[in-house]
Amino acid sequence: MARKSRKQIQVVDYIPTEYPMTVGYARLSVNDREENHSIENQKKIISLWAEQHEVPISKFYVDVGYSGSAFQRPAFQQLLQDISDGKIECVIVKDLSRVGRDHITVGYYIEEFFPMKNVRFVSITDQFDTVNGLTDQSTPKRPQIRIPLTNVFNEQAAVDIKNKTAFALDMKAQRGMFIGPRAPFGYQKSKEEFGQIIPDSEAAAIVQSIFKLFADGMGITAIVRYLNENNIPTPIQYARSKGLTGNYDDGNGSWNSRSVKYILTNRTYTGVLVQGKEKRVAAGTHEPLVDAKNFDMIQKQLQAKTFHLSDSSQSTENILKGKVICGCCGGKMQRKRGTNHADWYFFTCNTNNRLGVGKCTGMYVREEDIFSAIYHQLKLYIQEQFISSLQHDEEMVQLKTKLDTQVEFRRAIAENPAMYYEQYILGEISLDEFKAKQQKLRQAAEDQKAIKLEIKECEQAYRRFSRLCKVRDKELPLSIIMSEINNIVVEAGKKIVVQWKRQ
Repeated sequence: MARKSRKQIQVVDYIPTEYPMTVGYARLSVNDREENHSIENQKKIISLWAEQHEVPISKFYVDVGYSGSAFQRPAFQQLLQDISDGKIECVIVKDLSRVGRDHITVGYYIEEFFPMKNVRFVSITDQFDTVNGLTDQSTPKRPQIRIPLTNVFNEQAAVDIKNKTAFALDMKAQRGMFIGPRAPFGYQKSKEEFGQIIPDSEAAAIVQSIFKLFADGMGITAIVRYLNENNIPTPIQYARSKGLTGNYDDGNGSWNSRSVKYILTNRTYTGVLVQGKEKRVAAGTHEPLVDAKNFDMIQKQLQAKTFHLSDSSQSTENILKGKVICGCCGGKMQRKRGTNHADWYFFTCNTNNRLGVGKCTGMYVREEDIFSAIYHQLKLYIQEQFISSLQHDEEMVQLKTKLDTQVEFRRAIAENPAMYYEQYILGEISLDEFKAKQQKLRQAAEDQKAIKLEIKECEQAYRRFSRLCKVRDKELPLSIIMSEINNIVVEAGKKIVVQWKRQ
């Protein structure tokens, strides 16, 4: 019978059925832009093969924008779940690289997971089909050994692709093309010309108003309050309203000083791009939203304000920066110097300044009271975590003895781990025997790794405990333990609660 044209193949994404299905899996990473790797092309190849072998496709599982070196892909994970639920009897892919580019993980699915679930696996361009069994001795051994080698080459290809992509992006940055995943607030990616950004009229008006407000003498805090009181969407809120999807940090939904200052200091708005690891600079690449002279004048004003603050009101190190939280609104409290530049500091919540009066009861606390609370709660914390040097030494001896025993056990069963795989490929041992040996090796390695991790955590915990004791006794400065504290919450009545990190 004459072979049918691919153009006549009807690709159906899903055919409802209550019985085990034959399915296709297709994957396209951001770097696979070639025609032969397109999702549509993969589906056509799979559908053609399925029709020729009379195994109609019931469903396609598709992942777009996911690298082959990672396996936590939504469609692939759903495929594995459906296989485990007994819904699938055959999986077909265009080639092995579509499954993944990590040869060990791909090998596990082909040689262990699929056979264990009684699922047939077909890789079309690799001419690989498990219908005859992986260790069927009636077929030549050489093609069977070729599959692990193919997976190794696919893994190396992933590394090459990553390096080539980084080089290509750097070259584009040198030519003045925009290489970011999302255009800066105020711009959008051009649909007509790849690598170009053009003004987004609605967002651009917000950016220009921020620059004008500052140029007219309004401070950053006042600008933040103005934007929030007038319900001006933040950059992430605006992007969401335009269809942005993905795992982006939405913050608390309000403008803050950092976001406004980022806009005021972003030279992109003058028509200049600064991109890439090498900070490639390209001028005149897109339409500016702000005059360059006005932008430079604003930078001088910002630098002058920063110098003034650091020279007077914030002359000492703020070791509590970002740690002091308002118990009413959850916002970070701001450190300020006492009246008439007195030699003391306090923390206050500025939410009402940013969002308007009535948004917070407004917490206030002296810095010295926070330090006193930390020392007091540190003593209580040390009492709860107490461990003597003798207890620590005894625990370490037990763990290291346990590790030595496990190392000897693993050495006894793993003199030549590759030998088992070779025996399996050559048919000298059965699949069940190979699985048993492999599982024993894997478990021994995991047990050894777990003991090493336990030793490491034990040593870290004791070093941490000793360090906390020295801070308590004031042998070390309080700043040493700031990394051990999550937050310091100031509640009503100036009650201070230190939230320690969990180790």
